Formats: sequence, C-alpha cells, structure tokens
Amino acid sequence: MNLLAIKLFLNKSWLWIKHHWKMLFLFAWTFIIWFVSRKNTDAAMKVLDATKQSYQSQIDGINKTYKQEIENRDKAIQKYNSILDQIEDAHKSASQQLKFDKRARIKEIVNQYHNDPSNLNKTLLDEFGFEYVE
Repeated sequence: MNLLAIKLFLNKSWLWIKHHWKMLFLFAWTFIIWFVSRKNTDAAMKVLDATKQSYQSQIDGINKTYKQEIENRDKAIQKYNSILDQIEDAHKSASQQLKFDKRARIKEIVNQYHNDPSNLNKTLLDEFGFEYVE
C-alpha cells in the first residue's frame, strides 16, 4: 500500500510540475498577446483551457490506474487466502499442520502464476497434491 501511494504521489507531482511550468509561460504569452494585439485574447484563453482539461484528464487516468492496481492486489490476496484455506483444510483432515515454509512456497506459487490459472493448478497439483477450484 505504501509503495502504491508513493507511486501515486510521485506521478501526480511530476504531472503538476510538467504542466504548471507551461502555465507560467501561458500567462506571459497571454500578456504579450494582449499587449501586442489588445484585440484577440480569446485564443490564449482557449489554449489555457485546453491545457487545464488535458491536465485533468491525465490526473483522472493516473487515479484510474491506481485503483486498478489496488483491485488487482486485493484479488491476488484473496486468491492466496482461499488457496491457503483449502490447503489447511486438506491437512487438518489428515491432522497435519501446514508449516511456515509451505505457506511461503504457496505464496510464491500464487504470486508467480496469479495471471495463469492453468499453470497455478498444475504447480499446486504437482507440489501439494490438490487442485485449486474457484
């Protein structure tokens, strides 16, 4: 969670810096146009509005990506917990407790194959003798 929040903050900061130096330039440009022509400042205002809208759409895109990363992480955690529960149930029936190293290995397998369910099932079947069913 911390790394994702830091990543979000850095993305927003970079975007702010990248966009706001242009704002200063646009203010200077607007003043120059106003001073030179004193007739047509609508064009500069349109440029300013377009820049502001572009900035807002990019912020919305970053927020959407952040939410998607959080959802993917939560899904992986849920999958890990359900697989771990299934394994613990299988071992409880045989009155065995799941060791810490097996938990770590299961977590490693789930993280490695979280996007490939067929390989996840094959690996779990090979190592632990059961198949994960969603």
